[in-house]
Amino acid sequence: MPVQSRVWLLILIILLAPLPYGAWVGVRSAYRWWVPESEIKTEWQQVDAGPPRVREQSGMVRIAAGRTILGSSSTGNVDRQPAHEVWLDPFWIDAKLVTNDQFAEFVKATDFSTTAERRGSSLVFDYDRREWLEVEMACWKSPEGPLSTLADRGNLPVVHVSWHDALAYAEWANKRLVTEAEYELAARGGLIDNQYAWGNELSSDQPEANYWQGRFPHRDLGLDGFRGPSPVGSFPPNRFGLYDMTGNVWCWCADWYAADYYYSSPLHNPPGPPTGQARTLRGGSWLSTGGAGSELAVTARGHAPPHHTASNVGFRCAGGPPATEIAAKSKRRR
Repeated sequence: MPVQSRVWLLILIILLAPLPYGAWVGVRSAYRWWVPESEIKTEWQQVDAGPPRVREQSGMVRIAAGRTILGSSSTGNVDRQPAHEVWLDPFWIDAKLVTNDQFAEFVKATDFSTTAERRGSSLVFDYDRREWLEVEMACWKSPEGPLSTLADRGNLPVVHVSWHDALAYAEWANKRLVTEAEYELAARGGLIDNQYAWGNELSSDQPEANYWQGRFPHRDLGLDGFRGPSPVGSFPPNRFGLYDMTGNVWCWCADWYAADYYYSSPLHNPPGPPTGQARTLRGGSWLSTGGAGSELAVTARGHAPPHHTASNVGFRCAGGPPATEIAAKSKRRR
């Protein structure tokens, strides 16, 4: 092609190139002129416009398959870093924490003896002395020690249960323990950038959960109305219809804990490390406080040895194939 023809072709391309963009701008402007701005919603705004549709059955909520962000890159807590995207298959999760009444049914049916009962003691936070004590004979049915009972506590979350106790209950109920990734996805309730299950702020007038208001352990303002675990469902649920995903009692998860796990976590259904010394805890408790690095944040990761028992640790169950089984099937397919 002659040089002069090439020059004219280049000039023509330069003149015509803006036309598609200009047409798009024109259509977009006409649409915004015709439709009031208040009625225009972005995809993200549509997500936040109302609670998502969820299925509930027999006290469990079905969480749809999807992508979510785990962790946070803007926190000083290294075990919450880095923020990373994962994909989870659908699963079911208890709408509420397992209660004393439910655990009592399990014990009656199986004659099960918990870790704390066999050991003969458990950790109790003494509210008056503001310190942790190893109390003899403290267990799930005697939360403060041998002189305490479960009278009028049937709807409180069961506490003083180890990871092994929680697993035994889950298997008896034909369920399983929730994975750490599942817990964070469920706690977020479809919201991605929020620090807490309900938003980015802790209300000073009307607390959204059962947690420690004040400087721990010296002063608890008690604005939530409780000085210890609260009956399950005492506070509004998140957008998935799940109660006490934040505060009240820590929740045992199926996973082993590793502070650096997020750097090697798989994209699909992360099951946690293959081994470890501690199991993961999620959700914070009535002893957790707000502020930077809060245990109440949806990204917060707790951990304890699987035999650990305390007056602020309980659990909830999940349903559906465990992440380890899903991962094994994926490998076989490959």
